[in-house]
Amino acid sequence: LYDLGVPHQSTYNIWRHGDRSPTKTWPTDPFQEGNWTFGGGGFGQLSPIGMGQHMRLGEFLRKTYVDNLKFLNSRYSSKEIYIRSTDKNRTLISAMSNMLGMYGQENNGAVVGVDYPGDVGWPKGFVPIAVHTVDDDTDYIGNPDAVCDRQTWLWNMAKTSQELRDFQNRIDVRDMLANLTIHCGEPVDIDNLWIIRDTLYIEQVHFNETLRKVNKWFSDDFFNQITLVNDQVQKYQNGTLMMNNLDIGNELQKIRGGSMMNDIYMHMNIKLRCLNKSSPDCSWINGLKYYAYSAHDSTIYQFFSIFNIETEVITNLGYPDYSAATFIELWRNRSDNQPYFKNDLNVTLYPITHFIDTCEGQIYCKLDKFQAFADRTRPDQPMSQVDFICFIRCRHISHPGVVQTSDSKHFSGAMLILVL
Repeated sequence: LYDLGVPHQSTYNIWRHGDRSPTKTWPTDPFQEGNWTFGGGGFGQLSPIGMGQHMRLGEFLRKTYVDNLKFLNSRYSSKEIYIRSTDKNRTLISAMSNMLGMYGQENNGAVVGVDYPGDVGWPKGFVPIAVHTVDDDTDYIGNPDAVCDRQTWLWNMAKTSQELRDFQNRIDVRDMLANLTIHCGEPVDIDNLWIIRDTLYIEQVHFNETLRKVNKWFSDDFFNQITLVNDQVQKYQNGTLMMNNLDIGNELQKIRGGSMMNDIYMHMNIKLRCLNKSSPDCSWINGLKYYAYSAHDSTIYQFFSIFNIETEVITNLGYPDYSAATFIELWRNRSDNQPYFKNDLNVTLYPITHFIDTCEGQIYCKLDKFQAFADRTRPDQPMSQVDFICFIRCRHISHPGVVQTSDSKHFSGAMLILVL
């Protein structure tokens, strides 16, 4: 897969946090916030299971990019690696756990007194690695559900469409929501159904026997029905509707995933522009090889949705599982001097670039194909339907020391998208 005479330029990794407690629940749920004691206690906290999931993912990444590909240094280099997380404990600690697996183990080549202190009590080999974040409410790169009036407006419009009205009025959907309203002690509709599905999934992981005893209405069949309906809602929320000559799907993709797409493309474009240049404005990108986004299931799902490959990649219903990861790799072909991207998904790394229609079945795809998706979902394109836009312009670069590049030349290249 890699012995193609194609030099690897950079890798961009989007992963989901590990196993966690629910973020919220309903009034009649026997498992309220006080029942969740791990990870500091309370809702939305990473569990020890989740910490271990990301430590193992970090070990896998080290084996792949350090040991096998020799792409990254065996010792941590702050110029090579940049980690960005959404501002949630579970994503921040997932990133820390991931780096523990990648660079924090004994016998990984870290030097005492240089990479970590030799003080009594300091874990041998543990190298602390910075994880960067921004306020969650305005994180339009990592958080698809960041506060945005336009997204709310578009979703409310979508719910008035004939397709969504018919979906909500389907007898199986209507009866299921009515039953859940009775069981949960509060109104349940397609907007908060995800809470029920998400919480029941987690309770099966941590309180499976007790759940089935105390919630007599719970069954595997009913949970599967909830999952099916919620899965369809997620597809609508991530972009599949046209209404009144407005492509609501594409407009939602701009808000929920456009900033991420354009952040990755911007980094790849600057990387290529700075090849063989030593100017001060290129110094930060020349050394940068590995950029990771520690985020959420919705972040990865929206990324796949923009490429229209979510049903090909996510074989089980719903969003990606805990610690799922996708890798976008930038390569440059020595024979034609063109850049390519390749996309992989994570335990066995396998390419998914060929699922993208415009890549025409190729594992390595011309970078201008990625650019086309980035252009289509760029958040700062004119939107005549409303006179406000909620997100940061794509010119806001997610790396310190980056110079303004809005007028920079676009360079051709290639990408490889992988999943684990």
